[in-house]
Amino acid sequence: MKIKDIALSSLTIAMLAIGGTSYAADSGQVVATQAKANKNAQTSQAKIDKYAENTDSMLAEYKGLLRQIDSMKAYNQQIEKMVNSQQGEINSLNSQISQIDQTAMEVVPLTLNMVQALEDFIELDLPFQIEERGKRVAELKRLMDRADVTTSEKYRKVMEAYQIEEGFSRSIESYKASLERDGEVVTYDFLRIGRTALLYQSPDGLETGMWNQQTREWEALPEQYRGAVQQGLRVAKKQAPPALIKLPIYTGEKQ
Repeated sequence: MKIKDIALSSLTIAMLAIGGTSYAADSGQVVATQAKANKNAQTSQAKIDKYAENTDSMLAEYKGLLRQIDSMKAYNQQIEKMVNSQQGEINSLNSQISQIDQTAMEVVPLTLNMVQALEDFIELDLPFQIEERGKRVAELKRLMDRADVTTSEKYRKVMEAYQIEEGFSRSIESYKASLERDGEVVTYDFLRIGRTALLYQSPDGLETGMWNQQTREWEALPEQYRGAVQQGLRVAKKQAPPALIKLPIYTGEKQ
């Protein structure tokens, strides 16, 4: 081999060596670059995944808020209906209270008039149980002036007194009371037959009399009525069965 050929071959080998080194360097750089790109891609993907998770969470929360809003709307609509209904009841109660106040204004004078009428009636009626009945009227008058008693309770008490008086018309009773006779106070047995007759008799049966509604005085009765009054007293005391008795009757009108 010639010296010229040997030199050429050496030059070729040197160039190949230099080219190999350059190629190896380029390959390492490519790998590093690719690795960095992969790492960046992974980081970006992680960020994307995180954003996606956040987005899903926010979407779920948004949907939950929408459901809450729908529930609140339905609840508010129901509450509004209830409030309207309660307002209607309040208006009705206020109207009733106004009517009650008006009724109370009308009932008070009516009740007072009823008490006065009851007192006048007792004064004109047969004079039986005068003390008891007069006491009932006096209690009603005191009741009318009390501020701690409601109007309804006052009216109830007056009606109760009227019912008691009405009951006297349908009953028969016997009781003891005193009369002043010839300057002396004498105790007698009294017989009341409804509001038709009011009679008296001494315990020994020697005196018999009755109230004359025409003259509004007590009058003695003939002996013939002694037995009838005694029988009536026994019936009133439930010592004998009901029976027909013959008694004089005075009307309330003067002849």
